[in-house]
Amino acid sequence: MWDTADTGFAENLAAARAYFELHGTLAAPRHATALDKPVGQWLTNVRRPGGLGKDPVRTKRRAEALAALDEDWNPGDDDHGWTVDWQRHYAYLRAVP
Repeated sequence: MWDTADTGFAENLAAARAYFELHGTLAAPRHATALDKPVGQWLTNVRRPGGLGKDPVRTKRRAEALAALDEDWNPGDDDHGWTVDWQRHYAYLRAVP
């Protein structure tokens, strides 16, 4: 079944993948873009409560797709406890030779 919400998610996920391949993290600043998509704002939105949708099955599937790119895509969740800003700095320092 074709669903515009799933299509939009897939397009943004492709942009997130491109951003991750370039930067090694999904802790993108809000103004970040990839594949002409506002990936930073999109990631900010999906990290919010309910940002992945209301359907628990769809939400789980989407979270797993993001975690497959970067297990730390949502560092503020209960498993991590640190902020996206902290994650961004950590990813930067990790990349510095």
